[in-house]
Amino acid sequence: MQHKVLTALFFYATGSYQKLIGAANNISQKIYSVYIEQKRNILGWFYRKYGIPGVVGCIDGSQMASIYTPNHSGRIVVPRQEEEHLYYSRKHYHSLNVQMVCDDEYRILNVNSKFGGANHDSFIFENSDMKNNLKSLHQNGEIVWLLGDSGYPQRPWLMTPILDAEPNNIYNEKHMRARVVIENTFSRLKNRWRCLHKDRVLHYKPLKYSRIILACSVLHNIVINFGIDNIEEDMGQQLADILTKPLPAVSFQYLRPKMGLE
Repeated sequence: MQHKVLTALFFYATGSYQKLIGAANNISQKIYSVYIEQKRNILGWFYRKYGIPGVVGCIDGSQMASIYTPNHSGRIVVPRQEEEHLYYSRKHYHSLNVQMVCDDEYRILNVNSKFGGANHDSFIFENSDMKNNLKSLHQNGEIVWLLGDSGYPQRPWLMTPILDAEPNNIYNEKHMRARVVIENTFSRLKNRWRCLHKDRVLHYKPLKYSRIILACSVLHNIVINFGIDNIEEDMGQQLADILTKPLPAVSFQYLRPKMGLE
């Protein structure tokens, strides 16, 4: 478990491919086999359910607004005034445009939270390690791809809807239904960890908020991996209420035996 946690955290932080991660963390061949099996499961699920081969995940971007500006017009502490335009999104508030890739079980496979809300999804993807990794896989003969919406460019490793297709186009219909999984992933993530919700006002600079997003993504996966999907989606708010609730006054003399000090 320790190796798997380290591997996951390394992957979220760097976007490095599994072979590099394995070398960095001395992961055994047995653990590699588990990861390979997980990839096969993803490929199999998308093909069985939607008839689309080669799919290793779905990709999309989401505006996460926790940027707070000095004039209170947004929710991020912008580091310098000349950079503020990079964080002002098309939805008219300051945010990070967070790119994520998920599998069929809403598990987050990749996070890129480095770009401000003014950046387009396609720009973020073209400047990401994820694109370079997928391109490298294709060059090495491994034909897999992500599913993305029309905001992304069509690439051999990124399948998007067919533009100006007939209303009854079968591919677009299957593509749209399969890609819903990434939209649901964002919804679950934000509803479970309320600090990511746009109605929250967090007084953090972009770098710190980016780290909060990464932490919530890891926790999101832990919930899935331990099979506790029935957890309350507003648990973030419940935890906040518990942590901010005043504690009753308790005598230290009473606590000493409880703490094993006597």
